[in-house]
Amino acid sequence: MKYKYAAIAALCLPAVMSNYVFANKHQSIMAIQGESFHSPMVNVDKKKYQSDKTYQVVGIITVLQSKKLGRDIPAGFYMQDSKGDSNPRTSDGIFVAITASELKDLKLQSGDKVTVTGKVKEAYGWTQLAATKINVQSRGHAIKPTNLVSLASDKSLKETLERYEGMRVTLTPSTPLVISRNFGFDRRVKRNNLALSVNTVNAQPNQHYAPNSKESLLHAKHIADNELILESFNRAPAGTIPWYPSFAQMQSNNQYNYMRIGDGVSQLSGVVGYSHKSYRLFVESNATSDNFKKNNPRTDSPKIKAGEIKVATFNVLNYFNSPFGGDQNPLKQNRGAKTQAEFEVQRTKIVNAIIALDADIVGLMEIENNGVSEKSALVDLVTHVNKQLPMDKQYSFSSDKNRKFNGTGAITSQVIYRAKKMSLTAFTIIDMPLQDAPASGKENGKNFMRNAITPTFKLKGSGQELTVSVNHFKSKGSTCWEDVALQHNKNIDNQGSCEQFRVSGAYHLAQELTKIKGHKLIIGDLNSYALEDPISVLTNRKHLDKAYKITAARDTFIGSNKTDRRALHGNKGAIINQSFGYLNTVRDRHPDAFGYSFSNVVGTLDYILASASLEKYIVDAVEWNINSPETTLFEYGRKYTGEMKKFNDVYRSSDHDPIIISLSFN
Repeated sequence: MKYKYAAIAALCLPAVMSNYVFANKHQSIMAIQGESFHSPMVNVDKKKYQSDKTYQVVGIITVLQSKKLGRDIPAGFYMQDSKGDSNPRTSDGIFVAITASELKDLKLQSGDKVTVTGKVKEAYGWTQLAATKINVQSRGHAIKPTNLVSLASDKSLKETLERYEGMRVTLTPSTPLVISRNFGFDRRVKRNNLALSVNTVNAQPNQHYAPNSKESLLHAKHIADNELILESFNRAPAGTIPWYPSFAQMQSNNQYNYMRIGDGVSQLSGVVGYSHKSYRLFVESNATSDNFKKNNPRTDSPKIKAGEIKVATFNVLNYFNSPFGGDQNPLKQNRGAKTQAEFEVQRTKIVNAIIALDADIVGLMEIENNGVSEKSALVDLVTHVNKQLPMDKQYSFSSDKNRKFNGTGAITSQVIYRAKKMSLTAFTIIDMPLQDAPASGKENGKNFMRNAITPTFKLKGSGQELTVSVNHFKSKGSTCWEDVALQHNKNIDNQGSCEQFRVSGAYHLAQELTKIKGHKLIIGDLNSYALEDPISVLTNRKHLDKAYKITAARDTFIGSNKTDRRALHGNKGAIINQSFGYLNTVRDRHPDAFGYSFSNVVGTLDYILASASLEKYIVDAVEWNINSPETTLFEYGRKYTGEMKKFNDVYRSSDHDPIIISLSFN
């Protein structure tokens, strides 16, 4: 469309108005915004998303969007009525969409008073003006930010933000907002940003409610209705937060600026936009540490009550040493550090975290599956940990001497322990299920799960025997047969992909552990939130309706060799009615604990589950929040962080938080 723009100073204004068509209808910004989520000028009920009429609207430019941001934020500018209508239910601001080149040609500035001619459109829920003509009346005006205030009638943050759409606002403590997802990559819009929620962080729906229950679905809607995304007008350069210039900068007390999930946020100013079903604050002010209330402070070590022995679980985020002189894994892949410098940062952070954990047994996940020789990732890690420990606290490890690799994948699980406090009486590897189902669409039906490292120890102090099974269940990311063939790639119950396969794994693991006498702990990354089906199989069904069905995957087998594999569940899968009574040790003591953050929600994927025989011996169990509340920028990798300084402390040494349990048998 050929635009007819005139951008001029006020003194020249009469010279261009002679060509203006006065048949256009004058409307205020407030009338166009209306009192609902859609403009009254656009009949969205009849699936019309642009007004039939053209309107003439006057406002003050508050800020320019000089170029597109991703595929969802067009070039243009925000403008606001100079006085408003004193009606808190109508927004005084609106976004005007034009192209970047036209915006440049017009030489518009913040503070310009403009008359915009165009049609009103609803851009996927965002009310905009599609300009066909712009006149500058005068320059040098100022619009101060308005405090964002919720009304008693607002049922959600979404309703509050709709009343300010397009306006310049300031976040204040009167609307208590906390960080619910730290600064990092937003998959929906494919750029870095940060998410806020009201009052408290967002628990994943299945963390506190049964999957697909009314409560879980309502909670999912509540999360969507109560989030605000903090954005910058341009894509953030690697390793920086544009609106927080002193982020990660060292202070005089040898500390650096950071923020964590759960921290309160206030006194930031910007304009309210919208895209991908989320309201967004495009921040104009520069944040300092004063803008963040430390509701979730860092700790140097886990705050746990002491006992006779401590057991921990730690996902070490792809600890690979094969690119740096180590042995190769079966797939000859590298999922970890790309350079020697990155690897040294990764190793230092993980070593420091393991030392601070001070656990007597540590289950490790996501360590390279390259054996146990002097050049293995396991020996590399243990060696560097032991260098910093006295002899009585140093770690040993064990392995199945008949297997060079534990499974066929690039990563595996391992266990390290303090031989001064216990002796190893048995070392078992439980072969976990594989799925060999027919292909369905892009899903080939062949899926695997990492085997469970399951040593048994005799404690030297009490003489008790304790079996610790270290697990890493199938992830939620890649599909299994049921996701494609039955659920048509829809996440119908918020359990992610492969929940049926994880059920098969949980059932088989628990059955195998019944063959081992004595006290047992199931630890590791089970890739299931607290009330999801695999955890219900291992613990209990108290939260489930009687009619609720837990389904195991079809065509599951034990044993990778086809000649001697045995069937677990046949071509119709199975309904699992049994639960095995393990205790969810952290949740029982800290119901709101979380150890993983993903897509604006938090929850638990890692566990220490205890056999009922251990109930009276448990002193304490905690998550150590050193990773999930932190920004991904603090991880060892440099691909997305540019020249940002990397720190050797424990924070963001992984993406999962360690868990630790304290036991006392005496």
